[in-house]
Amino acid sequence: MEHIVNGPERRRFLRQIVREISRAELTAIEHAGKEARRLGEDVPPAAALLAIAAHAEAMQLRFAPIVAGYDVESARGSLGSTLATLRDRIVDRIVQGERAYRIALLDLGHGLELVKLLRNAARHDQLVGMIRWCDDWLGLRRTLVSHAERQLAWFSAAPAHSGVNPHAVPAPEEHEIHADAPPTSGDRPTSHDQR
Repeated sequence: MEHIVNGPERRRFLRQIVREISRAELTAIEHAGKEARRLGEDVPPAAALLAIAAHAEAMQLRFAPIVAGYDVESARGSLGSTLATLRDRIVDRIVQGERAYRIALLDLGHGLELVKLLRNAARHDQLVGMIRWCDDWLGLRRTLVSHAERQLAWFSAAPAHSGVNPHAVPAPEEHEIHADAPPTSGDRPTSHDQR
C-alpha cells in the first residue's frame, strides 16, 4: 500500500500542520516568558506556563529531525508568523494579567488540537516516528495544560490581574479606623446620634 504522504496535496497538508505546530510551540514559549515577567516566576500561573515552555523546548529538539526525515519540514518565517508577532506586540500592551493568561490558555488548547490532527494524519499515513512523537507530546502536554487551566482561579484570589504586585503589602483602606488614631469629623456623633 502506497503512503498518501507521497502525494503533493497530502504533503502540503502535513507541512501546513507542522508549520502551525511549530508556531504554536514558539507562542507557548513566548507566553511563558511574558507572564513570568509580568506576574513573577513564583506565582502559580506563570510557573504552569514555564513548565509548558520547558516541555515545548524539549519536544522541539525531537520534532525537527522527525519531520525532516519524512520530508514535511515547513519553511521558516511566513506572513502568519509575522502577523502573530505583531498581534502579540500590540495586544500585549493593551491586555493585562488574567486576560492575557486566558489568551495563552486558548493558544495552548489550539496546540493540543493541532497535534491530535497531526497524529491522526500520521497514523493514516503510517508515519511511525511522528505517531510516537505525538503520543509522547500529548501524554505530558494534556496534563500540563490541565494544570495551567486550574491556575486561572489564582487571579480571582490575587490582585495581579489589576496590575498590582501580588506580593506587595496592601495599603490600609481609607475607611479603616485605627484604634490609636484620633477620631475624624466623620467619626464624631451627630445631633441625630445624641437623641
